[in-house]
Amino acid sequence: MAPSLPAAELAAVFVGCVLYGIYLVTLGIALRVIFTTKSGRKHRSEINWIVVAVSAILFVNSTLDLAVVFNTIVEAFLYTGPGGSEHVFKNGSGWETFVKSFCVGVQTLTGDAILIYRCWYIWSKSWRIVGLPMVLWLGTLGCEIGILSYLPRLGVGQINSGVIVPWGLAFWSLTISTNIITTSLIVWRIWGAQRKTKKYRSSPDFLPNQPESTLTRAMRNIVESGMIYTAASILELAAFATQSTLNYPASALAFHSVGITFNLIIIRGAANRSEESLEETQVHFSETPGASRNRRSAASRTHDKADVFVLSGLQKDSDGATLAPNFEEFATTRTGSAK
Repeated sequence: MAPSLPAAELAAVFVGCVLYGIYLVTLGIALRVIFTTKSGRKHRSEINWIVVAVSAILFVNSTLDLAVVFNTIVEAFLYTGPGGSEHVFKNGSGWETFVKSFCVGVQTLTGDAILIYRCWYIWSKSWRIVGLPMVLWLGTLGCEIGILSYLPRLGVGQINSGVIVPWGLAFWSLTISTNIITTSLIVWRIWGAQRKTKKYRSSPDFLPNQPESTLTRAMRNIVESGMIYTAASILELAAFATQSTLNYPASALAFHSVGITFNLIIIRGAANRSEESLEETQVHFSETPGASRNRRSAASRTHDKADVFVLSGLQKDSDGATLAPNFEEFATTRTGSAK
């Protein structure tokens, strides 16, 4: 049995506060990765300012949403007029409802946009590849505009009316489709690159029983982060479609998962880089002098033949196909900066 509207709103506040706290912790760690290295602060030219801008947008938007939610709760439970707290929660034309809906739209569209950008870059800036996700993103934007345009016209108790529900269903369906398609394209690209690099990993210059490759880690990082937000969005879509009051805590879960997953990709990317560096050091000291020289010689030849896309770490083979995407570098380095 679904909880009452006031109980659902309180549950949404609890979920939102807990997730906002987790978001702040991950944001702090991510900012440290973005602005510093083990040797100290990064130079301005080494910082990826696109990531900084997205982080700032998500932080301001998340904080604004939580502030409006708190204001609504205080107004609802201190309200002394007829209808009690439900009168406030059901007021679709109230400014609080409008601002919260605006924040949800900004958060969702920003998260989808950065995912499409990653896909676009990892596919060598191919607009053809991201054509469908961009159309879906524009559809999501249109649904958000439709919702915001109808909210001021609603009366008390009409927040889940037949006018708003179709827009909301389309909004969440489109963003789920965008995430699934874009994440699949990214994983497909990494998987293809991994297949191409297997012949290098099977070379005698590489030690047997090596840990999983950087590509495998990147693939797992993208998939797991994408699954978190997609699962939360599906839960929100189901609750919204059934017009259950569980829609409110589900919405809080989907909202804050955008910022958390964005930060986790940056954090886990940095952790993968550190782990890879440690593994290379261990391999270096465990090799015989001859093998070490052969490995360095092979690495030198490979490096001389490859062009490197600095932002994403994509390497080209002789046919111009990308080989080794490094998503961690995407998250922490400046566009076009020298490695």
